Amino acid sequence: MDQNLVKAVRAAGVVGAGGAGFPTHVKLASQVDTVIVNGVECDPLLQCDQRLMESRATEMVRGLQLAMQATGAERGILAIKKGYRGAAAALRRAIEPWREKLDLSILPLESRYPAGDEFVLVYEATGRLVPETGLPLQVGCLVQNVQTLFNIARATRGAAVTHRLLTIAGAVAQPKTLWVPVGTSIRETLAWAGGIQPPRWSSRTPEDYAVVVGGPMMGRVAPDLDEPVTKTTSGLLVLPHDNVVVRYMTRSRTSWVRRGISTCDQCRDCTVLCPRYLLGHDLQPHEVMRAINYGLARPADQVTAALLCCECRLCEAYACPLELSPMAYYVSIKQELREQQWVNEVHKRTDFEPHPFREYRLVPTHRLIARLGLTEWQDQVCALDESDHRPSQVTIPLQQHIGAPAIAEVSVGDRVEVGDRIAHIPEGKLGANVHASIAGKVVRVTETTIEIRA
Repeated sequence: MDQNLVKAVRAAGVVGAGGAGFPTHVKLASQVDTVIVNGVECDPLLQCDQRLMESRATEMVRGLQLAMQATGAERGILAIKKGYRGAAAALRRAIEPWREKLDLSILPLESRYPAGDEFVLVYEATGRLVPETGLPLQVGCLVQNVQTLFNIARATRGAAVTHRLLTIAGAVAQPKTLWVPVGTSIRETLAWAGGIQPPRWSSRTPEDYAVVVGGPMMGRVAPDLDEPVTKTTSGLLVLPHDNVVVRYMTRSRTSWVRRGISTCDQCRDCTVLCPRYLLGHDLQPHEVMRAINYGLARPADQVTAALLCCECRLCEAYACPLELSPMAYYVSIKQELREQQWVNEVHKRTDFEPHPFREYRLVPTHRLIARLGLTEWQDQVCALDESDHRPSQVTIPLQQHIGAPAIAEVSVGDRVEVGDRIAHIPEGKLGANVHASIAGKVVRVTETTIEIRA
């Protein structure tokens, strides 16, 4: 383990940029034999990882080399979609100088969903199967998003995580990918893309649209456009209120469960396409629906198997012909098990094999896009905008990561520069440092945020 690198990454506040936000310095303290670069951009319409690889491949590969050095990994596998030709060319040039020193390879994958799931990616890249409710580390693998590796490389130069590269797509005047200071409001970020703009042929107004934070599968609808961009915000998608993505994301969990109890006909489609079931995990969504509908005693194995769900939403958004959501059940069950402090001694199997028909049941992204009603935007090009966008004010959350919130160390009236640490990890806790994303004056400090005015 490279202690100096771990300290630099910890100081810089680097977290998993793929969406989970796990503090990266903790992962780099592990020992593995393989580092897998997640460049497949799981959710449809997002392009930020693709643009980063095209424009910052050298620095990203430097981050990969550092991650391999820290973890003792013998090889690095760069997994990207076959359609990312520009990114592939840039990566080939970037890894060439390292060929004699490191075992690096590019793995082109078909565009399928959810290719970016860690368990799926580990299997596709190495043929290894992560244990149920386990971690890639248990099979000697470390999975890192491309932007995380880019931030690792910058951390060695003392650069903190202050900006997020994200995609703005859908019904906007100028779809693009751009660097956004952390804490910038969604409203101001959309303005940098020309704002919400319905198609000329449409009778809709800007008020008829919602903003999805993240992707159309793993994201969520923003309740307020004053909500800030964080270290894990991969995209802002502007979609009509009547689009199926928005309808599904705004349906309450209670409503999902009620519909399932009254409607599920045990067709098995959710199980047939479940990515964890196809890997061999003992997760059969239709059985969970049946167990709950029949009021079986808990914790029955069929019910607690909810822990195995990766919450990819494939069951509700693609598989179910009746618009039901086994995932809503899983989320509710997980919450209930946490409240009961239930200890998992059941779902830890390692002796399983992928389903023999797995290869034939994987969902192509273009078919998912059609099912989600996103065909109108599937060919939208969100080119990289390198402009130095500067908001007049930022509201920086103290928790943008898994673990404990950071503790503010500035006060109202303090002057800060870009990159200054404004909040630190609580002693003995899992967390990440937080830094100023603009130069200015601290105007407000609360238990959850720090506001800075330029």
